[in-house]
Amino acid sequence: MTDWTKPFKVSYRVMRVSRSTGNETSRLDWVVSGGSIERNQDTDICESGSLTVEGVTDLGTDRVRIWADCQWHDGSMTSVALGTFLPNIPTRSVNGEESSSQLDLYGLLQEAADDMFETPIKIGKGRKAVDAAADILKGCNLEVAAYDPGSYTMSEDWSFGLRSDKDKDKGSTKLDAVNDLLDLAGYSNARTDEMGRVVLQKYVEPSKRSPKWTFREGANATFLTTMTDERDLREVANVVKVTYYNTDKEYSSSAVDDDPNSEFSTVNRGRRVAHAYEYSSIPDEVKTDEQGRKLASDKALELLRTEQSVIHRVTFTHVYAPLNLTDVVDLEYPTGKVSGRFAIRTQRVTLDAGIPIECEARTFQRPGEPTTVSEPVAYKEVV
Repeated sequence: MTDWTKPFKVSYRVMRVSRSTGNETSRLDWVVSGGSIERNQDTDICESGSLTVEGVTDLGTDRVRIWADCQWHDGSMTSVALGTFLPNIPTRSVNGEESSSQLDLYGLLQEAADDMFETPIKIGKGRKAVDAAADILKGCNLEVAAYDPGSYTMSEDWSFGLRSDKDKDKGSTKLDAVNDLLDLAGYSNARTDEMGRVVLQKYVEPSKRSPKWTFREGANATFLTTMTDERDLREVANVVKVTYYNTDKEYSSSAVDDDPNSEFSTVNRGRRVAHAYEYSSIPDEVKTDEQGRKLASDKALELLRTEQSVIHRVTFTHVYAPLNLTDVVDLEYPTGKVSGRFAIRTQRVTLDAGIPIECEARTFQRPGEPTTVSEPVAYKEVV
């Protein structure tokens, strides 16, 4: 079994990947003199990177895959894929017979982001949204990893690509359509794994997932002790006011956190931090004043819980571990007073000794939930 806690030597190789078959066809005879891979779950294509290489760089329409070949002192060896990319070569420096090129690398989802539907499409009622998303991706010549389509089916015909003033800011690419369909089904946005396969996964809160890796302080620690620990409480509200109104009626309610056991309460912060929200329509199902007040109070409580979801973010560097975006890790660093369970949001993989990875991981810290609206534990309603 590979032991990533022990020192190892690494060399990098770049393989040519056939667009038509997806198979590796040859090793590219390049000297890699620098490069990195960026992963970010908040970008559409999730992956990008760059390479500086020496040698001929004619790739035609093919893709590239970067491998790390690792060897330990006991002679054991393993190879790990670091990513599969669509390459672009914007510049090449030439000095006689010598040349070097800067390669820009794009995750394969770029191919779906670059394409669009020339006419609006319709997904029929009864179709599973995740299956429809997978079919769009396959139509972009992308491989989709095995997935669970879930139970969500279209309750009515669904269209994409129709012009609407209301939706004028919505995306229009095939990748936009894929992510819209995944969102309907409660899935995370599409991303790619290291082999370039598209991953379709139902969203599960990090707190409900098991950690894939533990970074633990000690003799075999695989992370640098210098890190950034962020937890910004400045705009965390302890009062939320909600108002629903139309030309005839207005319903307002405030939720207040004044619980002495709450870190963010008016008691412990010594001041009120209030946020207000207004909605210029009242749902048709609200027929009585009692229903209107309940609508406002329920919304105020909901938004106060949301406002008190504090992002705890840690940025640190570690040697290679088989982790990717959204994976959950435990960090145990008592000397630095940093510990917890975090989900990976970004990674920067540097093609250097040890395959160092700068990782930003985060968790959302929420207060306890009130028992009921009428008999709250941490909140009170003011109408």
